[in-house]
Amino acid sequence: MQKTSISISLFMLLSFAGCGSNVDTDLDTTQADHILEDAEEGISPNWHTIKGDKYPSQRSANNGSNYCVHLPVTWYKEGDYWHNPYEYHLDIDHATEEILELDVGGTGEEIPHYVIGVEIQTSYGTRTILWNSWYNHENLQARYNRENATMVFPSPVELVRGFGYEDVGVWSHFRGDIVSSLHHFEPDNRFLYVNAFVATGGDLDNIGLSQR
Repeated sequence: MQKTSISISLFMLLSFAGCGSNVDTDLDTTQADHILEDAEEGISPNWHTIKGDKYPSQRSANNGSNYCVHLPVTWYKEGDYWHNPYEYHLDIDHATEEILELDVGGTGEEIPHYVIGVEIQTSYGTRTILWNSWYNHENLQARYNRENATMVFPSPVELVRGFGYEDVGVWSHFRGDIVSSLHHFEPDNRFLYVNAFVATGGDLDNIGLSQR
């Protein structure tokens, strides 16, 4: 499968506030219909680093399961803009489920802004759908970059841990509707299947797909 690299360069100034370290394991752990990665027996060989020089690894989860996937994220400033140079894909073989589900958060360390999403195949070609909680912070509306066929939406849950946002010990269950997001910008386009799970960082667990 040909890899498509996305560019996630966001201008922001992070506020480095203190935070607690209590672990919150009161998590809706309802698993997806089709689990792609739970990291319990090591991590999947289907992970690929698309951008950057770091790699996914297994980490203790502290969320009621033993392990999660750790995707390093590091920001640097260039002029007036902040950049995260990392992007990771988990290859998926033509999965047709329409809901992305996973647990995000809280291994006790600060995790800066990152985005998660999917690369999908549609009747109009490849599309990338991303969810980014920085859009929630800045009250931004969903955007469609037609040049690289990427749709970006506010996240249904907070993705940042620490930095004055969510507590570093909190895990949250993420649920994103792939088809509804696609149809937000292209109502006549038809979803065919998922090519890959996409993330630019985070501590993630129970990554999977569900039917509506």
